[in-house]
Amino acid sequence: MVSGMTNSPRLDEQLTADTQRFEVRKSMLLFKKLHYRASGEKVVEGFRYFSCGIGALVSAFEAQDFAAIAKLPFALDDEGDPDTSAVMLDLAYTESGAFIAAQPVEYRDYNPTPVAPMLLFEGAQANACFAIIKQLDQSA
Repeated sequence: MVSGMTNSPRLDEQLTADTQRFEVRKSMLLFKKLHYRASGEKVVEGFRYFSCGIGALVSAFEAQDFAAIAKLPFALDDEGDPDTSAVMLDLAYTESGAFIAAQPVEYRDYNPTPVAPMLLFEGAQANACFAIIKQLDQSA
């Protein structure tokens, strides 16, 4: 799976297309925000860049081992602040932890390319992973 592209669309595209779980709401006529229908909460979209190869991320991701993902080396600049790289975990969640979703992405020729299908957890399963997902989000 690591060497080839997956046929999976990007995480944000999948969530927007899932109209049973999610709703797009307009705000101030121009902006659109995704909301999780079950709780009515706004979906927070985030990410984490890693300095390891995509294989290490995909292995932990396929095992659904978010604790192992959190132990992978983060991409950091010379001052130790979060940086970018070719390996990223795309994240989405609600602030209450009612839902989380993640998908590993590799930048190929400067294009973000999903390398595995999205994982989506709801309820107790999502809540169990929420603290790690929130900690991983470098955009927060």
